[in-house]
Amino acid sequence: MSGRTARASWIDELHDLRRVEPDTIFNQVLRLKHSKQKALLVVDSWEGAIRNTNDEGRKMLESAVLSELDESKVSVVIVVEDSRHASELGYLVDGIVTLDQSELDGRRVRTIAMNKLRGFSVPTKRGIFSLKGARFIILPNELRQPTSQPHPKSLEPVPHPSKAFSLGSVDMDRMLGGSIPRGAFLLIDVDSSVSPIEIRTILNMMRANFINQGGPCVIVPTAAYSSDTVADSLSQYVGWEAVDERVRILEYNQSLAPKKWRLVMKGNLSDDVKTFARAWDELAKISPHRMLDINVDKAVQVYGRDELSVPGLTELGANTRDTEGLNIAIASTDSKLRDQWLSAVDYHLKIKNADGSLVMYGVKPFTPLYGVDLNFDKGYPVLNLMEIV
Repeated sequence: MSGRTARASWIDELHDLRRVEPDTIFNQVLRLKHSKQKALLVVDSWEGAIRNTNDEGRKMLESAVLSELDESKVSVVIVVEDSRHASELGYLVDGIVTLDQSELDGRRVRTIAMNKLRGFSVPTKRGIFSLKGARFIILPNELRQPTSQPHPKSLEPVPHPSKAFSLGSVDMDRMLGGSIPRGAFLLIDVDSSVSPIEIRTILNMMRANFINQGGPCVIVPTAAYSSDTVADSLSQYVGWEAVDERVRILEYNQSLAPKKWRLVMKGNLSDDVKTFARAWDELAKISPHRMLDINVDKAVQVYGRDELSVPGLTELGANTRDTEGLNIAIASTDSKLRDQWLSAVDYHLKIKNADGSLVMYGVKPFTPLYGVDLNFDKGYPVLNLMEIV
């Protein structure tokens, strides 16, 4: 035994029985239970405890550990590394939890599964956890979305470093090396398992962080939301005055009422590139450092898979880099346009839903897997990351 020994009684001590023989473990367990004091007994591991016992000795140890727990005031945690032993003990215990380690695109994933919890409903049976800082931390696994607020609060921006941009999350900036240099291209691949609400919230955080520091922003929204919905959700964090002045949102429904922020397109690529270019140049009067936020899937849906390689579009891409803006593309499916972005991007992120938890990782640059927590305690989205270690 080892550990603290200066306390008044045996039960107050920390005992390490890993190198003790099974008969001694048996006696120590009985001694603990006969003390009738509230205690936690952790058997780590069960295979080690029974390594030199026969069937009769194993059954005696099972009885000593698991019998009369209520009367003895002892709670028991048994760590089992062999699934065969887990099956043998399954009928004796009140709960069974399985911890597993696997990989996602070459990155470590730690999973917890609740196999059994006697007398309790288990709404979520699987989740991802991290051992960051030597602490056991289970990632959020519910859909996080902003609630309707009578008095929305403008997002307090994360300041842009010199000659660079913040994405609105200190953790995201840190994951990508500290910040995004001006003129850089970022591609975010979003898995179909991710809710449109979640990705809209993350994008609104990035947009608001840019707009609230005086930057203009042009948005090609996903097909899941109309331009009205995008403008309304963004206005909560930047205000309608900023939306009218510094935001332009593309809309392909020409029957909608005119808005200063709404940029109506015809669905004809050559005409729409000219319309876009005029609006882009107009926003340059506010600041040459503009943000382009384009949903690649929407562009492909409108213009087709083979229509997006015209010279005007190529020149527009070069212009956004030369004018040192922030260029973000979001894609959920493979397409020629996505491949064009991928060949030119400086940063490439992937966002997925794994076992109910939102996760993110960098392909360029390569990063570990991070769990995503969207927090709205301040009245606007704050994105925190937890590295899976």
